[in-house]
Amino acid sequence: MYLQSTYLHEIGHKVCVTQPRVAAAVSLACRVADERGDQLGEGVGYAAASTNCRNTGTGIVFMTEGVLLREMFASPLLMQYSCIILDEVHERTQMTDVLMGLLKKIIKKRKNLKLIVSSATMDAEFLRDFFNLTEKKENRASTSTILSMQGRTHPIDVFYSEEPVPDYVKATVDTVIKIHENEPFGDILAFLTSQEEIQTALETLQAYADTNNATNKHRSHFPSGIKAADMLPVPMYGSLPHYRQVKVFQRTDNNQRKVILATNIAETSVTVPGVVYVIDSGFHKLPYFDPAVGVESLAVTPISKNNATQRAGRAGRTSRGKCYRLYTEAEYEKLPPSVPPEMCRSDLSGMLLQLKALGIHNLLRFTFPTPPPAKSILSGLETLYALNTINKLGELTPRGETVAELPLKPMCAVMLCNSGEWGCIDEILSIAAMLQVDNVFLKPSSGKDNIAAKVSRRNHFEVAEGDIIMYLNIMQAYLKLKTSQDDKRNAKVCKQWCQKYYINYKVMEKACEVRDSLEKLIKRKFQIEEKVFDGIDLGSGKTQRIMKCVLSGYFPQAAHLSASATYRGIRGAELHISPDSCLFNTQQPKWVMFASVQSTGDKTYMREMMTIQQDWLLELAPHYYKQT
Repeated sequence: MYLQSTYLHEIGHKVCVTQPRVAAAVSLACRVADERGDQLGEGVGYAAASTNCRNTGTGIVFMTEGVLLREMFASPLLMQYSCIILDEVHERTQMTDVLMGLLKKIIKKRKNLKLIVSSATMDAEFLRDFFNLTEKKENRASTSTILSMQGRTHPIDVFYSEEPVPDYVKATVDTVIKIHENEPFGDILAFLTSQEEIQTALETLQAYADTNNATNKHRSHFPSGIKAADMLPVPMYGSLPHYRQVKVFQRTDNNQRKVILATNIAETSVTVPGVVYVIDSGFHKLPYFDPAVGVESLAVTPISKNNATQRAGRAGRTSRGKCYRLYTEAEYEKLPPSVPPEMCRSDLSGMLLQLKALGIHNLLRFTFPTPPPAKSILSGLETLYALNTINKLGELTPRGETVAELPLKPMCAVMLCNSGEWGCIDEILSIAAMLQVDNVFLKPSSGKDNIAAKVSRRNHFEVAEGDIIMYLNIMQAYLKLKTSQDDKRNAKVCKQWCQKYYINYKVMEKACEVRDSLEKLIKRKFQIEEKVFDGIDLGSGKTQRIMKCVLSGYFPQAAHLSASATYRGIRGAELHISPDSCLFNTQQPKWVMFASVQSTGDKTYMREMMTIQQDWLLELAPHYYKQT
C-alpha cells in the first residue's frame, strides 16, 4: 500500500489513503514518510480521530474512514484529491460500506478521479461489478478492473490444539511461555479479543518476564537447549495512546524477545516486523444490533476462515513462521468463510444521520455494496425521529445538523447538545467522555488485590444514582487533581492517585483527550450557552438536572422492573443488571436507563446505568412514552 501511494504521488496525484483504524493510519504515515525521507506532516501526513499532522501541501495523506466522510461535508466531491485508496476493504466496517456507496456516486460526477480499492481476501469480482458504471445494455468495456499483486510471504507451519481449551486467555499465556523456552529466537504475536483480556495476560506475562530476565543473568540456555533470551511483553489495542503503540514497532535489544498481545487491530491494519510466531485464540469481538433490544452490543464470537488466514499470515512476513491455533482442526473446518459485513449487524442510526447530512435524502434507494436489513434501517430512522434529528418528512432538523457533526452516537450527541438548557455543560462533557472509554477500574488478578479494588470502588465512588453519576464523580476528581499541579508533577500525581484507587490511568488520560476535543466543538464551534438557574447551584438540584439531561438523550434506552424480577426494555426485550454495575448489589430500582449492553450467553446485560423516575420519561419524551 505504501508503494502504491508513493508511485501515484510521483506521477502527479494528490493521494488520500483510508484505514479502518487510527493506529494503522498513523503507523503507515510514519513508515512512508521515513522511507521517502520526508518530515512527517510535510510530504506525507495523517489525519485520525482528533489528531492532525498535515498541511495544505501534503501530497499523501493517510486517514481513518470517518475523517474522509467528514471531509465530504466541506467538499462533497472531494476535489482536494485526485486519487483515493480504500485500504483493508475486506474488514467491511460500516464506514467502509458507506464510503464505497458515496465514492461510487462521486466517480460518476468526476470521471478523472482514480479510485483504488485494496483488499487481501475480499471477493474481487464483487468489487469490480459494484464499481462498474457501464450499463449491461451498453456495448462498452467495464470502467473497473482487477489488478492482482503477488504476496511475498514465507512458508508458515500451522499447528492445532488436540482438544478444545477451556480458557483461551490462560492457554495463550501458557503457549507464549512454551514458545519462549522451547523455540528459536523470534517475536511472538498473540490475538485476544479485548483490552481487558490483554491486561490480564499482560500482568501474568510481566511477572514471568521479571523472573525470567533476572534468572538469565546466571544462565546461557533454557533446559530445552534453546539459547536463553529476555522477554518484553507489550500490548496493542485501538484505545492505547499513540506513544505506547509505537513501542510495538520499536527495535529491541539483540537478546530480547518481544511478545505482542493484540486485538484484531494487528490482523490486517498494522504489520509488526520481526514476528515469527502467531498464537490465534480463535475469537474476536463483533458489534451486534438487535432491533428488539434497540441497542448495539459487543459479543465475543468465533472468527471466520478469512480471519484465521490473515492471522496466520502475520507470521511469515520476514522469515519462515509458525501459527499456533488454540482450537481443533475440526473446529476450523466448521468456521464460516467470512464474517457478515458490519452494515448487516450493527445500529445504523448514526450512519443514516451522516448520509442525511451529506444530502442523501432517499436512504432506501442508496447503493450499498451489501444492502442492510430493512428492520435495522427502520429502527435507525425511528430513533432519529424520536431524538428530533429528522422530521416527519425525513428531513434533517437544525438539531440533526449539529448532532451529525459530533463524533458521537446520536443519543450521546443529543445529550451533549441539550446540556446548555439544563445548565450542566461541563458535567455532561465529562459524562460523554467517560462513555467513550471502557474498563475504567482495574481488575487485579490476585485475590487480595481484587478484593481491595472492589472495596475501594464501593467506599469511594459508588453512588445510589448509578454508574453514570459515579463516572462523573471520578472524572471531576481526576480533572481537579490534573489541573492543581504543574506539568512536571502532573503525570506522577495522577498515576499515584489512580494506583491508590485501582483506576486505569491510561483510560482516564484517553477520556481527558476525548473531553478536550468535545469541549472545543461544543463551546467554540457550536457556541452552546449555559442557562443560569436561580439559587445555589449545588447538591441534589444540580444532580437531578444532570440526570434529566442524560435521560433527554438516552430516553429510548429505558427499562422497568417486571414481575419476574428482570427488566424489560421499551420494545419488550428481557434485560439484566451487569455484575460490573454499582446497582448490581443494591435493591433493584423500579426504572433505570442504560447507555450500552453486553451479551453473554443467553443473557443481555445493561451497562453504564442510571436510576430514573417514571414521570421524567413523560416529562422529557411525551412523544415517545404514554401513561397506561
